[in-house]
Amino acid sequence: MQQISERKNTTRALHERIIGDLGQEIVSGGLKPGERLPSDSELIERFSASRTAIREAMKVLSTKGLIEARQRAGTRVRPRAEWDLLDTDVLGWHTPDAINDTFLKDLEELRELIEPEAAGLAAMRATDEDIEEMENAFLRMADSAADRPAFAQADLEFHLAILNASHNQLIRKLKGITGTVLGVLFKLQTEVTRPVPKANIDAHRQIFVMIRDGDRRGAERAMHQTIRNGAKTIAMRRKRQRAVAS
Repeated sequence: MQQISERKNTTRALHERIIGDLGQEIVSGGLKPGERLPSDSELIERFSASRTAIREAMKVLSTKGLIEARQRAGTRVRPRAEWDLLDTDVLGWHTPDAINDTFLKDLEELRELIEPEAAGLAAMRATDEDIEEMENAFLRMADSAADRPAFAQADLEFHLAILNASHNQLIRKLKGITGTVLGVLFKLQTEVTRPVPKANIDAHRQIFVMIRDGDRRGAERAMHQTIRNGAKTIAMRRKRQRAVAS
């Protein structure tokens, strides 16, 4: 039984690696829309996988809208407009360099639509346990200001705790998508400044205080401001990158 379980785990890991490697290659632009994917034989050799494993991976990528197979035309990358951009894998496969200004704006607008409302609802509905979860995440943020990766993880947990504290079933269901969006955006912020500016920590403290004190409008305003601060930070990073490139 143990051997069967180990074999299943190995097969699953290989399956996930094929999907992940090819998915990231497509989303990052290594394989462009309209471009033909390598043949099954080439992929079998590349991944040391069976034909069945390759075809199962192709099915998954197809359901995510990334590829399509046509008779005599092979398997090709679909136009970006047909990708399932709300799929958490597709979102997560976006590297910072693969995010253009239009998609960045879309991600930031999605945050503006969801998070301020969630913060407002949390101000009305948060339980003592919710408040404690938010406070613990915030304190981890404050303690890790000099460690960008640790700060980003605590920041993510803080925002997800707010979504959870909204006690709205649909907003809670969006945690996976929103969490992935935040992860992508936080990657863009990570290399800007070290340590994290005090103003950033203060802005998150304001969100927490407004929710803890039951101030719905205050929580919404504080969240809007934090999202805008993040957008400015990303804009700074991109400006510096373009200056270096030129």
